[in-house]
Amino acid sequence: MSSLTVENPTLETKYHADPYMRLAPLSKVLRSDIETGLVLGDYSCVNRSAIGKYSGMGCFSYVADSVVGNYCTFASRVSVGAFEHPTDWLSIHEFQYRDVGEIYGDSLIRNKQNNLSSDDRPTVIGSDVWIGDNATVRRSVRIGHGAIIGMSSVVTRDVAPYSIVVGNPARHLRYRFDADIRDRLLNLEWWQLDMKSLKGIEFNNIERAVSVLEERKDAAISYPTTQTS
Repeated sequence: MSSLTVENPTLETKYHADPYMRLAPLSKVLRSDIETGLVLGDYSCVNRSAIGKYSGMGCFSYVADSVVGNYCTFASRVSVGAFEHPTDWLSIHEFQYRDVGEIYGDSLIRNKQNNLSSDDRPTVIGSDVWIGDNATVRRSVRIGHGAIIGMSSVVTRDVAPYSIVVGNPARHLRYRFDADIRDRLLNLEWWQLDMKSLKGIEFNNIERAVSVLEERKDAAISYPTTQTS
């Protein structure tokens, strides 16, 4: 992962050219790999993460130590992959395992060490995922392509592709589409395309949209773009 760091400390929206990012007031990207087309709302932060193309989040949201796919939209006050404190130690406080001298002016551990052995697996969010207002996704959870996380949900376990989950803890409510459509969408992986390649799709007719994408995919395989002499 690259270590791109871009901050907007102003009260006006700023734009970053390459990769393209729209940074609302007081938002920032820290030590992260951004493909292109990231939109951050006011006070939002992406930290130590990899974010795919055409994704964005609302105000006061935080994404850390995560891998996020393409065409994802997170609402406001969403938390994904935040650090978790140990629950079976003497205290829940971080003074026990890392150097906190710069924070509290005193520390048992020096030289900016962190002795906590924690789960270092990233939180993985597939493509075309919507996460509603005030939702929390626990560290190291995997969310499948096309899933929807309802507002104020707390996701503590993996979520299947195209599943809609709600509640605390989040539970499966229903699927967005039937099994046939889900399988065809997962096979297509349409989210790998750029926006221009999706021109002319009848988005509000899922059956027709899938059929047209399948036709385009077959044509691309059958008729390569390279020319022979």
